[in-house]
Amino acid sequence: MSQAQFSVLVFTALIVGCGGGGEPVGPPNVIIILADDMGWGDASSYGHPLTRTPHIDQLAAQGQRWNSFYSAATYCNPSRVALMTGRMPIRIQGTGLNQWGNLPADEVTLGQLFKEAGYATGYVGKWGLSGRFESGGVHPNDAGFDSFYGVEDYNDGYARHGLENTYETIKNATSDDFRMPLFRQKEIIEQPAHQPTLTKRYTEESVRFIERQLELKQPFFLFLGHTMPHVPIFASEEFLGTSSAGLYGDVIEEIDWSLGEIVRTLEEGNIQRKTLVIFTSDNGPWKTLYDLGGSAGPFRDGKMTAWEGAFRVPCIFWWPGTIEPSVAEGIGVGVDTMATLASLTPIDLPRNRELDSIDLSQTLLEGSASARTEWFYYGQPGNLWAARVGNHKLVLESWESIGFEGGDIGWRGFDNRQVHDPPLLFDLSTDPGERLDIAANHPEVVEVIQRTIKRYHASLAGQPSSFR
Repeated sequence: MSQAQFSVLVFTALIVGCGGGGEPVGPPNVIIILADDMGWGDASSYGHPLTRTPHIDQLAAQGQRWNSFYSAATYCNPSRVALMTGRMPIRIQGTGLNQWGNLPADEVTLGQLFKEAGYATGYVGKWGLSGRFESGGVHPNDAGFDSFYGVEDYNDGYARHGLENTYETIKNATSDDFRMPLFRQKEIIEQPAHQPTLTKRYTEESVRFIERQLELKQPFFLFLGHTMPHVPIFASEEFLGTSSAGLYGDVIEEIDWSLGEIVRTLEEGNIQRKTLVIFTSDNGPWKTLYDLGGSAGPFRDGKMTAWEGAFRVPCIFWWPGTIEPSVAEGIGVGVDTMATLASLTPIDLPRNRELDSIDLSQTLLEGSASARTEWFYYGQPGNLWAARVGNHKLVLESWESIGFEGGDIGWRGFDNRQVHDPPLLFDLSTDPGERLDIAANHPEVVEVIQRTIKRYHASLAGQPSSFR
């Protein structure tokens, strides 16, 4: 059976199927919930011993939890661009780049695809796909989203004049220290945004969006991009000081509460069986910030490095009655979201452009092996840091977290850059911490991965020059 035939059969089954209360399922509503810098190991269902995440855990128990799901990049902007467009920044930017950049106006977003398919579209929370709106960054309203309530980009990017950007400053920050504006549509409604209430207000806005579409009986696509737990981290009064895992735990537990409120709204509206919820993160935890960052579980290092802890993130697909409870061990990536949703909903994939997105729907619906068997880990500015084929990962270049010692919290705190010649090889099925280099014993595996890299290089029409 071809993929096209499979997609037709799936969609037909959804149309004729029944949800709760005997109502036709029809095209599903879609909600994507994207945490910022949440680590693979931050939820209790992913192994954290201290944080309490009953709603995330319930989603995982009732849906499909992925153990080898990756962010498309090691920090927020390129990762979010890839998720929203189905295309890697290394392909979009065209000059071997995988770093922060404005979403090009001619790129097609999930918001546009859902809007064209007749869905109400809403974006709540951190946008982060471009720079400041006043400087020409693409606004959600111009990228297919009917409504927008949220912020432009990362919350530590608005430091007040004279603020010394140190660990202590970040740890003891107030909203006045980082004067981030809050928008409704294209109007600033608060500056600085009161960050301790952002998770709560994002949740309330998301609930109102869902309830509005319930009244209108209109299918909807909602993207909720949390600002947390990106530093500086804040929790509301109701959650502050309540977690055994400290302030970071407070923040994660409030995000868990937020998910619970959204699921409760779906259940009260009797549309839980008509709604696909995807919960994931834009990259791994910021390990250089000690207790202000999260856990990568058994994986090595975190954000902005070449290791698994930087790219591997939690991911759960929840669609009661359609996706059976299970655990997926195959490879999935945020960039695969577009092709997967095109198989599960009426949206059409963009034409006249090369996509990096792979359809994961057969794994979701049938429990079959993931269609993705390889992955390419891009770093800065567009270097290929590593590549994975099956369970084997070849590391060409690496960075390490060495701790935050003050100054710019971007690339400061990362050092020990190494170009590995010969490259390192790890078997992630037995060595998730990437400690034992087995390249010398498996030259045939190294050769297979190097051929895979060359093939992908050819698909990029000669980009980037840093390929090996």
